[in-house]
Amino acid sequence: MSSGETRVEHVSDTSLITAAGRALETARADGIVRDPLAEKLAGARGAALAQNLPSPEWMGIFVGLRCRVIDKMLIEAIKAHGIKVVVLLGAGLDTRPWRLDLPPQLRWIEVDFPDILDYKSQVLASEKPKCRLESIASDLTDATERQAVFSAAGSQPGLILTEGLLLYLPRSATDALATEPVRLSGIRYWLLDVAAGVLMRNAHGRSLDDIENVRAKDRVEGREILHLVQRNGWSLTASHSYLNEGFAIAASRGLEMSADSAGPAPADDPSGVYLFNRP
Repeated sequence: MSSGETRVEHVSDTSLITAAGRALETARADGIVRDPLAEKLAGARGAALAQNLPSPEWMGIFVGLRCRVIDKMLIEAIKAHGIKVVVLLGAGLDTRPWRLDLPPQLRWIEVDFPDILDYKSQVLASEKPKCRLESIASDLTDATERQAVFSAAGSQPGLILTEGLLLYLPRSATDALATEPVRLSGIRYWLLDVAAGVLMRNAHGRSLDDIENVRAKDRVEGREILHLVQRNGWSLTASHSYLNEGFAIAASRGLEMSADSAGPAPADDPSGVYLFNRP
C-alpha cells in the first residue's frame, strides 16, 4: 500500500492508523471499543504510524468514540428501518461484519481500493463474518466505477456508511454521493460523520500535515457537509455528538490538552455522527 517509511504516504495508511487506534483502545481495561481483529490488521506499520503521532492516546479516544457511536446508530438503523443492504464506502480495515451482531442475511458491501481490500482479505482469511460480506474494488472519484457500486447494491432497502471518508473525496464525488445512490439503488439512508477537528489536532499535532497531503484539496468538510446533504433532499433522522465525551475521557486519563480541548464543545460545533433519510 505504501513504502516502509513511518509517515502517511497514501490514503490507505490512514486505515492502518485507524485500526491501530481501535487496537489501543481494545488493549485498555477501560477501552472505548472492543475490536479483537484490530491489532493484526494494523500490523507493525500501523502500530508504528500510531506511535509516531504526538499523542496516540488522543487518537485512540477519537477513533474509539467515533467507532462506538457509529456501531450503535448503525445497529439501531438496521432494526428500525428494515435495512437489507449496507454499503460501506472507503471501507479500509473496518471489522463490523465480524464483530457486530448483524442479521445473517444482511448484505454488507465493502468498497475501497483493491490493495487495501486484498490486504484485509489475506489477514482475515480465517475469520468468518456474521453477515453476507461482499467486496468491490473501486475508485470513488471515478463516476463509472462509483455508479457500478450503487447498481450492484440492488433495489432492497439500503444504507450507505461513510466513516472518515469525506475529507478524502473531492467535492464532485461527495455531491454525487448525495444523488447517485437514490437514483441507482434502494439506498435511502446515509450514516456519516463530521470530523471532530479538536480531537484530531490533539492526536496528530504537526503530523496532521502528512494527512493533509492525502486529503482532497477541494473537499467538503464541517457544517458544509450537512448543508450539502440537506440541499439534495436528505432529512436528518438522528445525530450524536461525542466531543464533550472525548474531553471527559481525556481528562480522566490525565492527558495533556491544548487550549481548545478542555471543553465544553461550542454550541455550534457540528462534529459528530448523523443519520439521514432520503424520502
